[in-house]
Amino acid sequence: MKWVSPALVFGLGLALILSVSPPAPEPDPAPGLAEPPVAVCATQEGADRSTNLAITSTVAGEGLVTVFSGGATAGTGRFETGESGTVTVPMGTISAVGEAAALVEFPTSDSAVATVSIGSLSLSAEACSRIPERQTVIGGANTLEGSALHLQLMNPYATEALVDISAFSESGREASEALVGIIVPPRSSVIIDVGNILPGRESLSMTLDTDRGSVVASLRADIEGESAVWRPVAPTESWLLAAPGFSVGDRDLIIVSTVAEDVAYQVDVYGPEGLEEEVLEGVVVGRGQQVIDLSSLREGAMAVRVVAEAPIAVFGRYSAPGGLAITDATPTSGSDWLLPGAGNVAEASTAVVIVNVGLEAADLTLTQLKDSSITSTISIEPGAVFETALDGGLLDGVAIVSDGELVPVWFTRWGAAIALSGGVRIGNE
Repeated sequence: MKWVSPALVFGLGLALILSVSPPAPEPDPAPGLAEPPVAVCATQEGADRSTNLAITSTVAGEGLVTVFSGGATAGTGRFETGESGTVTVPMGTISAVGEAAALVEFPTSDSAVATVSIGSLSLSAEACSRIPERQTVIGGANTLEGSALHLQLMNPYATEALVDISAFSESGREASEALVGIIVPPRSSVIIDVGNILPGRESLSMTLDTDRGSVVASLRADIEGESAVWRPVAPTESWLLAAPGFSVGDRDLIIVSTVAEDVAYQVDVYGPEGLEEEVLEGVVVGRGQQVIDLSSLREGAMAVRVVAEAPIAVFGRYSAPGGLAITDATPTSGSDWLLPGAGNVAEASTAVVIVNVGLEAADLTLTQLKDSSITSTISIEPGAVFETALDGGLLDGVAIVSDGELVPVWFTRWGAAIALSGGVRIGNE
């Protein structure tokens, strides 16, 4: 068995140690150091939902999951990533805390984990975050009637964190004392009910500034029984987003400004004919967000590159009756990727979309990860987009190894519910 829940709780290592008397950690790693082999995940148990942690790694080894809440450890469990380098950990076997946070220690830094939360009618997925950032931005939300919006601030460190949130809607900057000077105690998770603080907003983005300590954040939207969960990103000038085809609803590109001045941007499109530059040009107002219909740029599977004159954040949003899914774009491409959680939902259909953003053809192997893994060999021309359906068996995730510069994403449909998540680059040291 690859998953056991131990009776003995032991401490965690490095800057994220959760032992009884940990040393004071450095909130951010020094420049040039490799990413630590840990990730922080937002989890949800109860309220007709349960969460799996889909863990993928390049090695067989042991790791640890620690759930923290209220300044203390709420449960721990060890896992083994077996011959396939993967394992799925049901959060209910560790802790029954409702909206909590989990710290995952990997056997190697070339590992990744995603949360996959399932309800009677809902589905959401999100790749878990690694290193905290001082400033992050998130967009694509609303607080209209019938929807709930919760921002989760997670602090696995031994010192408290202080966070200020700047919110912007169609009315401009929002003023609320509830979003200023938020204290996140050590080893705690704080839930901000944004829908209750700022109700009735049609378009909402937020900038999170960590003034002291470090936090990892996640945003959850619940709309008429369906849910989506996605994470804020550090703003930069260039983004890449792969987009699966979607014929039953809307798919949008969301560009969020992080500066006071208006920002000009350009959208380039990857498709069957390769890269087409300057397909769309526009301006996003200062501190605002622009929503673009992806299907108006190209039908079917595609990818976009968004380049702006100032730092922005970019997200992809899919919506249909009974379905909502949002994910962040990536500022960088890479040759090797892990897609934890892809194929992790029984009786669901899952597709992987890969774009070759390099100037040469890319040869790759795509491995569907489980006890009996399936490997396919694929070649993608420069600027081209490839979409493939997974075989339908219950997986822990997907691994991609290539000689090119790629960006992947995976998309799951389970009845009317949908989930969308990007990959995690590996081998970057």
